Amino acid sequence: INCTLFDGADPKRVATFFDEVMAMGVDGIMTAPGYAYERAPDQEHFLNRQKTKQLFRDIFRLGKGKKWRFTQSPLFLNFLAGNEQYHCTPWGKPLRNVFGWQRPCYLLGEGYAKSFEELMADTNWDSYGTGNYEKCADCMVHSGYESTAVMDAVRRPWHIAKVALFGPETEKPMVPEISLANQRPAEYVFTQHVDAKMEELAARKKPAAPPRVNKVSAQPETAAAAD
Repeated sequence: INCTLFDGADPKRVATFFDEVMAMGVDGIMTAPGYAYERAPDQEHFLNRQKTKQLFRDIFRLGKGKKWRFTQSPLFLNFLAGNEQYHCTPWGKPLRNVFGWQRPCYLLGEGYAKSFEELMADTNWDSYGTGNYEKCADCMVHSGYESTAVMDAVRRPWHIAKVALFGPETEKPMVPEISLANQRPAEYVFTQHVDAKMEELAARKKPAAPPRVNKVSAQPETAAAAD
């Protein structure tokens, strides 16, 4: 089950919900904070990073010993609780749609590439991510950070084993936050890119074939009987 959380979520209600879906027998829970899409009308109800980390700490504290099953890696959950200083890996879970490969990631639409190779080669990755771009400042969504957590697990197998065994830390100080001092301002270009792609698709669209009409030759009238 997919559980996206927003500002104002009550940790006790979320914990009760997790208990209920476990009792229902679901395979697992996928959870993350909602991302503040530029087109979303209710911007004030998205979580910032500090609120996200505190919310998940409170939830995980209530879940100690309950054996909730998550579909995400233990290190990503540890990241949500403020215990990992991760940078996102936007190409880890890319998005491809009718326009092409979305640049730079699943969440942000700031252009499209014709191939994954073009996406990787032509995207200025250093201009995105928390600390680099205003739109990325509060993002802690699995589409960008789960891949980072998996790579960390490969580098530090003992670390993921510890977190998997004991769960995310909920009492010790959180790791320092990434500085936002040098991030570039947001550019609101999604609609512009979508409109351009729609025009391209319309220009390439072949005109509909005219309806097929079967012509039937008229039969001459039967000659009048000879006198």
